[in-house]
Amino acid sequence: MPVLCGCHVDGLWTINETANAWIWLRNRGWRKLDNRSPQVCTRLLAIAALAKQRNVAISLHEEQRGGDRVVTEIYDFDAGGAMGPPQEISFAVNECVYGWTAAYAQRGTRITVRIRLVPDAGISDATMNTLRDTWRTGIESKWGNRFGCCDNAACDCRCTLTFGVEWVTSGEHHAVRVRVGPARSNMTTWDTMDTGDVASHEFGHMLGHPDEYPDDACPMRSPVSTGTVMHDNTEVVERLVRPFCDRLGETTSTL
Repeated sequence: MPVLCGCHVDGLWTINETANAWIWLRNRGWRKLDNRSPQVCTRLLAIAALAKQRNVAISLHEEQRGGDRVVTEIYDFDAGGAMGPPQEISFAVNECVYGWTAAYAQRGTRITVRIRLVPDAGISDATMNTLRDTWRTGIESKWGNRFGCCDNAACDCRCTLTFGVEWVTSGEHHAVRVRVGPARSNMTTWDTMDTGDVASHEFGHMLGHPDEYPDDACPMRSPVSTGTVMHDNTEVVERLVRPFCDRLGETTSTL
């Protein structure tokens, strides 16, 4: 079963028996705490009790054991995202006359793109540092913390989708040439005048999304003129992040 995020503990129950304790999750009901050992059960109960006392949300993993839903881990009081190793994603994208390879890592609801920037000669380290900050801030704020993934229709425990950029010197998902601007940018060539909004658009291509603005080379393009980040560098909408929740077998919701 998936990791659940943003869950509240509204009740606790235990009895004078070894490793027999339960918590009541808001809108979800009773969950048994893992009884593999008294130490594990006691640790989970202590965290749950503190979360209840503070009325803060927890992230947890549960599994089905017979007729019981059993909490096997409580991570912390942060909405966070699903745990587990990252999954490296790569696939070909073809749209009209254009084609490229999308690539990124997905670890639950955390999406990370490793980018190697290759500046043209004459672009200073100071300029590159400023650009890295501008582009990272623009990308992460536009794409992240707007939608969540949840495992039921009520969406009472949802994990927030977050997006991250890692500037790397090797092992990249994408290499990007940086040239002196202004100039027309694309997924693999940016310029020194590009804003965080422009970088966010090109980041969308790295995730696998085609352009959504009118293009004479693609008269049948659809959707088009959408008012989204893939059209005019503005908004990220639900359908653009839905694939990441779909991969987890969950639904997408607005935060």
